[in-house]
Amino acid sequence: MAVSVESSSPDNLSKESRSFMNSSPMFSPSSDKRFWSALRSRIDTLLDNQKPTDHMNTRESDPTKRMKEDALLLLRGFDSVAYSLSQLSNNLDNARQGARDLARPPTLTEIFHSTLEKAKSQEDESEEEGEGKRGLKRKCSEEEGDDDSQKENERSPRDEGKKLKKAKNLAISMATKAASLARELKLIKSDLCFMQERSALLEEENRRLRDGFAQGIRPEEDDLVRLQLEALLAEKSRLANENANLIRENQCLHQLVEYHQLTSQDLSASYEHLISGMCLDFSSPPPPIPEEEGNEAFKTPRTDFFGLSTSLDECYGEEQ
Repeated sequence: MAVSVESSSPDNLSKESRSFMNSSPMFSPSSDKRFWSALRSRIDTLLDNQKPTDHMNTRESDPTKRMKEDALLLLRGFDSVAYSLSQLSNNLDNARQGARDLARPPTLTEIFHSTLEKAKSQEDESEEEGEGKRGLKRKCSEEEGDDDSQKENERSPRDEGKKLKKAKNLAISMATKAASLARELKLIKSDLCFMQERSALLEEENRRLRDGFAQGIRPEEDDLVRLQLEALLAEKSRLANENANLIRENQCLHQLVEYHQLTSQDLSASYEHLISGMCLDFSSPPPPIPEEEGNEAFKTPRTDFFGLSTSLDECYGEEQ
């Protein structure tokens, strides 16, 4: 039979839900553990209050009062779930905005023009220095000045060819890195779209359940509601873990972009070939072979940040 809530008007319910939303802690990455623990404790109290404490009291208690209390507690639980889902959707929107910001790297034309401008400025400085030296040498001897001018004219096309090759190699490497970052961002966007669709489905189910409680639900459906609450809590914890993983991946992408920007600004001709073949290795080192442990020479321990030193040593060994 459907039992309606008599003494709880919609105004009272809205006031209680507002007071509960004001008293609930704000959701942030630093205080999410306290929020989940408080929510679990409230659900536990909700489930414990539904169990009969004493057989004598159950006979004397009024079923309408029990239904009122259960309805109020369930409405508060639904309000807390809706609030946490809204906070989770806001965090997902923030992560999506961060991914969009990362999807706007500097274009290849800008990088290419900046490298050409640097090369031209270096050429102008070298020409000015050469002119000064040539003026001094002409004062000393005209013959030596003629020889120096011929040598500089022969070296200038070689230097220009080297600088153009350097700019071309840099543009190609940045294009490959930008393409890989774009692929990773597409994968992250697809995951975010799936999470938003899932959260919308959960909100719709929560709304239908709330409308059913307002109209009155039969006591036989309490078990179904309890199971749905447990499913919502499990889904919420899974989404929180996925949100934390996405935040870590977002931070990693920020660090990679900063690293590529730093390497593209200050590249020298001697280390450019070494850095072009370098890769980041986040995996743990392989276990040593027991046969080779006795033959290894004793070396001083050193720190290896992100596998950079090992890749540089391998590239340097290949050149030798």
